[in-house]
Amino acid sequence: MLSQEKLLGLVGRIYDAAADEGLWPAFLEGFADVVDTTVTGLIHYDSERPRVNSAMFVRMHPEYTRSYVDYYSTVNPWIRSWKSRLNLDGPASVTVGEELVEPAELEKTEYYSDFLLPQDIYHQCAGMIVKPERWGCAFACLRPRGKGSFGASEVALVRVLLPHLRHAVQFQRRLAESEGAHRACLDALDSLPIGIILLDDKGLILEMNCEARQILSQGDGLAARKEGLAAATANQTSELRSAIARAALTAQGKGVAPGGSLGISRPSGKRPLSLVAMPVSMLAFSPDAREPAVIVFVSDSESKVKADPEVLARVFGLTGAESRLAEQLMRGETLVHAAERLGISHNTARTHLQRVYGKTGASHQGALVRLLVAGVTGLRPGHQA
Repeated sequence: MLSQEKLLGLVGRIYDAAADEGLWPAFLEGFADVVDTTVTGLIHYDSERPRVNSAMFVRMHPEYTRSYVDYYSTVNPWIRSWKSRLNLDGPASVTVGEELVEPAELEKTEYYSDFLLPQDIYHQCAGMIVKPERWGCAFACLRPRGKGSFGASEVALVRVLLPHLRHAVQFQRRLAESEGAHRACLDALDSLPIGIILLDDKGLILEMNCEARQILSQGDGLAARKEGLAAATANQTSELRSAIARAALTAQGKGVAPGGSLGISRPSGKRPLSLVAMPVSMLAFSPDAREPAVIVFVSDSESKVKADPEVLARVFGLTGAESRLAEQLMRGETLVHAAERLGISHNTARTHLQRVYGKTGASHQGALVRLLVAGVTGLRPGHQA
């Protein structure tokens, strides 16, 4: 009979692994020790694929794990029989191999002769952690013929642990989906032509997009310090941090100020940076998490508009030559300078320009540039982090 201390230890390891998937082997090893198992593992799959998505086994050689994922999961007779039980809940969702396939029938299969037998595996006990709708996950333990089949106490242990495994696996899935959405949002921010900086409620920098990194890297008016954003002068730094602090209070439900906007002077003599600080919605994040409280938008009016010629070509139906000329005009180049940069004659450039007018409906160069900027918003299909 498993002691309360050992049971609590296994449950604790499950929830440790929920927070850090690198700790799953510690739980699997602990379970294998308790039930005298050769191999223990977690198998992930979805209902639309013939083979499993991934598998994590302890005490199985990596080559066998790879071959299980790549092929043997598709010829596993236990899985084929198990499919009839996928809609079962409670105790029926945990089975031993003998309930699924008669041992004599198992021994006739390729799965047994080529996969189980070389590893001295004969008996299985498994439980469905998450039933496969979009995705599923199962827990399995395996051991040699000589150790005997899994008994009632071992099956009962899997049944006790199954709800904890379900909570842990579903938590990790939601966390992975959340992190994926977070990365997608950051990628989207990187495509914008305006600097975006996310700050916590103390004004410390959490994230920034590509354009903000570019502006800060110039060291011309705005800088990232350990204590937060800083302007070129003490007065402007104080004004900036006051605006951020006001926005943070509003984000926490402790104020009503919208934040603020200001111009940040630049030692280089270029036109000031335009900056707006505003609160992030109180409902956007957990109040206990270190999440963004303030969003800062930074715009450099002297920054050249960036556009990829391929994007211009796709959006406006331009040829390669026409889109390259349009990209130069968006950068603020004159038609003469654009022709020089592209290594074409002025007459050729004028011909390309007239065709661009025809395809976009613009009547003059100023209207064309505004249309091009509005059409692609300076989006970058790729960036360097």
